[in-house]
Amino acid sequence: METVQDAPGPCRNCRGTDAAPVVQMDIGQVAGAAFQTHRTRPKMKVLFCHPLPFSLAHGGAQTVTQSLMRVLPELGVEVEPLKWWDEQQRGDIIHYITRPPIADVRMAHKKGLKVVVTEFLDAPASRNAVQLFVQRIIILAARKLAGGFTERLAWDVYREADALVYAVPREWAVARYLFGAPAGRGHIIGHGLDAGAIQALSRPAPEEDYLLSIASIAPRKNSTLLAQAARLSQTPVLFIGKPYSESDIYFQQFKQLVDGKWVRYAGFVTEEEKRAYLVRARGFVLLSRFESGCVAVYEAAAAGLPLLLSDLPWATSAYPHGPRLQFQKLGGAKSVAAGLSAFYKTARRTPGTMTFPVPDWKEIGRKYLAVYEKVLQDN
Repeated sequence: METVQDAPGPCRNCRGTDAAPVVQMDIGQVAGAAFQTHRTRPKMKVLFCHPLPFSLAHGGAQTVTQSLMRVLPELGVEVEPLKWWDEQQRGDIIHYITRPPIADVRMAHKKGLKVVVTEFLDAPASRNAVQLFVQRIIILAARKLAGGFTERLAWDVYREADALVYAVPREWAVARYLFGAPAGRGHIIGHGLDAGAIQALSRPAPEEDYLLSIASIAPRKNSTLLAQAARLSQTPVLFIGKPYSESDIYFQQFKQLVDGKWVRYAGFVTEEEKRAYLVRARGFVLLSRFESGCVAVYEAAAAGLPLLLSDLPWATSAYPHGPRLQFQKLGGAKSVAAGLSAFYKTARRTPGTMTFPVPDWKEIGRKYLAVYEKVLQDN
């Protein structure tokens, strides 16, 4: 690490511009202190790694990675993507966005690097208590009977990484319950939005006649279920998002439901266009099978939209409850249609307010900075 007197501008290498009781580290005050003193402390270098190229699969992991790599240089942190081809690359921390192979963690430690893992444990965290209990028994049996095989599943990462970060408390609780993650290594850090986006989403705008759904067109998002319910209930729903492939069968099924009246599809839009759709909507709906915080929900909340989300743990345990947050049980299109229609009748945006508090990415960056400083101080 080198000593600097002032926080640098964005790094030229930055590619940024998508159970057991919860033990949450209280890092808010630490983050604030870190921000106040970053001009005189040693400068750290964080190498970011996401194993799946974003050209193959867009989504929340891309948003989190790019946002952190954009704001951390403003807080005095040098950032780079982890360069697999560069044996001379050096850093202080490798920050994996998703669970890495255990061999990567062990080799990093041998090189003197700390390892921070941000994991999206959304699918397991949406299972019920019985399903989680069965999964835990299977994991314990597999560890005992097939230890060599389980190394490929990287379960030991939970015990050997220097810090584990989750967007919602339930995911951290599940990580402890299923994988035995040490209590002191977990941190709960949610998502954020750019400060400019928060400001833009607070402005008043003429109301139009639709509910908005922002998501990839994919089975886990239940896009076709929502479209079927919209047609059955004659509730106008505007979809924004793109499929992972234009030739995907699920996407083709979704397109057959688009009628331009009850089911509208804008495709993939720019950030400015997305904000314009948000501030003109009457409400927001997302009936995913599982999510990990979900940036789109944060955007809708910042716009002051009432929310209709799946009645599943990813939603019911992740956001502050209030009168403008409703939950819909997933079932057939007919049962969803009734709930969708009822929600639409009363849904109204309240400009200038948030459905729940939404921080900006710089605030989120300060919390990550506090985690980095903690792992560098720990032996």
